[in-house]
Amino acid sequence: YKIIDHKASIRPTTVDRRPIIGSHPDYKNIYLFNGLGSRGILLAPTVSFWLYDHIYNGSPIPNEVDIKRFKGNNI
Repeated sequence: YKIIDHKASIRPTTVDRRPIIGSHPDYKNIYLFNGLGSRGILLAPTVSFWLYDHIYNGSPIPNEVDIKRFKGNNI
């Protein structure tokens, strides 16, 4: 066998292994949705609904996934 090509990648994740959603701290019209990791296929429907509900209905984002949990941390 001869290897002619190899590709590698990483999954987006965070230090606490929870997704990040919410508006950018400096640019309020930019929203972030990342860090789903290996469970992204399972988490995406619920987390995307939370972000949608926050943007269009003003509902609070759960603290476990809110980008504001990193405010003040050097992470």
